[in-house]
Amino acid sequence: AGAPPLEAPPMVLPPVQRGVIVCGDGDYDPVPYLALAVQTGWPLLAEPTSNARRAEAVSTYRHLLAVPDFVAAHEPDIVVSVGRPGLSRQLLGYLRRAGRHVVVGEPTAFADPVRTATDVVPGVVAAATAEPDTPWSRSWRDAEAAARAATDELLDADDTLGELRLARDMAGHLPNGSLLFAGSSMPIRDLDATMPARCGARIIGNRGVSGIDGTVSTAVGAALAHQRDGGGPAAALIGDLALLHDQNGLITGPDEPRPDLALVVVNNDGGGIFSGLEQAGHPDFERVFGTPHGASMERVAAAAEVPYTRLEWAGDLPKALLGEGIRLIEVRTDRAESAAQRRRLQEEVTAALG
Repeated sequence: AGAPPLEAPPMVLPPVQRGVIVCGDGDYDPVPYLALAVQTGWPLLAEPTSNARRAEAVSTYRHLLAVPDFVAAHEPDIVVSVGRPGLSRQLLGYLRRAGRHVVVGEPTAFADPVRTATDVVPGVVAAATAEPDTPWSRSWRDAEAAARAATDELLDADDTLGELRLARDMAGHLPNGSLLFAGSSMPIRDLDATMPARCGARIIGNRGVSGIDGTVSTAVGAALAHQRDGGGPAAALIGDLALLHDQNGLITGPDEPRPDLALVVVNNDGGGIFSGLEQAGHPDFERVFGTPHGASMERVAAAAEVPYTRLEWAGDLPKALLGEGIRLIEVRTDRAESAAQRRRLQEEVTAALG
């Protein structure tokens, strides 16, 4: 047999100040990229399912990149991306502004959603002369602090569980060793918009062509595997349509194992993501895009013999997330009010940046 092929060495990054690290969705070890952020001083923009949104990460990047003046003042000389980025238009647009885009991946299997990759490499290392404390790094840290404060101030102004506060608080209240499954559409995007930097909980979700199909079944299976391997509590944040598309996933045979899973369902009576998109003003919006269903989540739970709880207040969430077996927890919201709060949050962050 011939000798095994030689692995390409990691790329030594140029010692520039204006660099950015982007961690997208994927099953990879985020620790090297967190270390790279510390070594270089480059901001790390981490989607929730990268599991890289820890102390070194910029948790509010989604809002920062929606401020034209901020983006104009923070054009990157180089971006290093790993995983599959693509949760927000803002981040994809920012990738297009990079002078150089280094993608970490295999030559035949790498994610480059905006077709801007200039280099595809198996790994990266910081230059020996990298300077971690620069005007560039300080500017990003200051912006993150201002945006984080604006985000938390708005969400904490009311103890009612809206969609944004629910996402932030679920990510914050789950104990270390837990699993959080994020549904497609608005749940994963609300996590992206509000989740503070933390570690100790694993976040996963369906992405791409899977959409909302099989959401409940995926969450149940993931929770079973997580707890079989010694993991702690599991929770899922999903939408009402995702539940209705896979409500049979709540039913398990009498001899089948059941995980401890808090299935938190945002019920805004339809498809919430479209209320923030261009088609929101269409005269037939409600029937074609809003798709109200009028279904009772309590009856869905009863049909599957699953315990049901309805939550209204943020203070009741921590206790509801803990328990045994599969539980359905409903949080009712209004699509128009949620869309308005998302716009208001962006306005508050923009104002906080001055």
